[in-house]
Amino acid sequence: MSYNQYPYTLFNPAYMNAEYLQQLERQRNEIEQNQKIAEMVKAVKDLCEASRHIQPEYQERAMAACWIELARQIAIDAQGGNF
Repeated sequence: MSYNQYPYTLFNPAYMNAEYLQQLERQRNEIEQNQKIAEMVKAVKDLCEASRHIQPEYQERAMAACWIELARQIAIDAQGGNF
């Protein structure tokens, strides 16, 4: 089988418009970023919903635990992902 013949030449990067390929890459990146944003929003929603189920006498402990975890994650990022 020869890959130098139609229809295989349609997918040869040498025949693709570089600007079009860059546009596709930007679109793919935008989709991925939108998915990550949606995950973050869901995490905040889950946090808020979970906090509603914490009894008042445990809310201070729960918030302290959340702040500690947030500080830990910030430290991880500050260390370049190593902590």
